[in-house]
Amino acid sequence: MNLLLLTFGERLENHYQSTFCILSFLKDPLINKVIVVTDRPEFYQFFNDKIEIITINADTLNEWKKPYDFFWKIKIKAVEMVIDKYPEQHLLYVDSDTFLATNLAKIHSELEQGNSLMHICESPLSAIGSKTLRNMYNSLNGKSFAGIAINEKSEMWNAGVIALPSSKAKDIIQLTIQSCDEMCATDCTRRLIEQFAFSISTKHLTPLKSCETTIGHYWGNKEEWNLAISRFLVNNQLKAKTVDEYIEDLKEYDWNAIPLEKKKRNTAEKLKKVVDKLFPIKKIRYFIN
Repeated sequence: MNLLLLTFGERLENHYQSTFCILSFLKDPLINKVIVVTDRPEFYQFFNDKIEIITINADTLNEWKKPYDFFWKIKIKAVEMVIDKYPEQHLLYVDSDTFLATNLAKIHSELEQGNSLMHICESPLSAIGSKTLRNMYNSLNGKSFAGIAINEKSEMWNAGVIALPSSKAKDIIQLTIQSCDEMCATDCTRRLIEQFAFSISTKHLTPLKSCETTIGHYWGNKEEWNLAISRFLVNNQLKAKTVDEYIEDLKEYDWNAIPLEKKKRNTAEKLKKVVDKLFPIKKIRYFIN
């Protein structure tokens, strides 16, 4: 299978997360090719010939958002571009804040059987949850998009991982684009439309499975993971290790040392802001030449 990451923008966290993610996957022989679609190719020269870089720019990103100027449609279009380029390969898309904790044997087996995978089923769209999900359900319930009926059984899956079998990938991505555009044309809250479009399209055309026991996704605790990743990368860079040595180190990494999710109480965050306001930094001094 081919591994795909989409990274863009100036935030360094996104790029060192992606670097760490790629290193964790490179240990698995089932990865045929690692493809990074990015507007910052200079951040990935470290990998030399171990990855393929597809360079994009602001014009490409703006084109991908059309016709409804929906930002996260760029994720769908990046997947489409790689499927078109490598139609014979299974495709495994991952967000940068993921890692391969075990191996890809189970995912590969599912793809060979023509099944798709996403990270985890979060809940039926109709389940009482966040305000965004409730608004989406109220807007979409009872309607059809790209021929897919939305009802109380329609599920929202986490799109931090999307694995598509080569036999169905082209059809799935076309259905995802169509359903995404049709939902964007409604009054639906847009924030999670891309995720929902992937969810309903993959499940409509294939059996859809979870891969949460294979791939970790730390979207709920990025602060601690970012600190650990930066320490890992800086420590190895100071020792002038090679890419292969980085990969070897990650084979022994303790993936359970840091929680994937850590939810802070709103009250704690509010109190911290009050304390910071009441007790501001007392003295700030800069070097003057």
